[in-house]
Amino acid sequence: MKSKPSIDDFLQSGAADAENRVADLPVSPRIHRDQKVFRLPLDVIKALKNYAHDLSMETDTRITEQLIVEQALRAYMKM
Repeated sequence: MKSKPSIDDFLQSGAADAENRVADLPVSPRIHRDQKVFRLPLDVIKALKNYAHDLSMETDTRITEQLIVEQALRAYMKM
């Protein structure tokens, strides 16, 4: 008979996955920032909001939508 998986193993594997997902997020609050407003489709807005929330819950660290968008733009423009 198969035994049930351990909850501790499950939580540890989830924490490792979350660390890998946010390892590349640039956290630099001292950089001068300016405001830029974009109009995005509702499905993109909802996906971004859910993604930021999921990352924040997984890592127990506040991950903002702004941080995700900044990381995506830097990766896209190879900065």
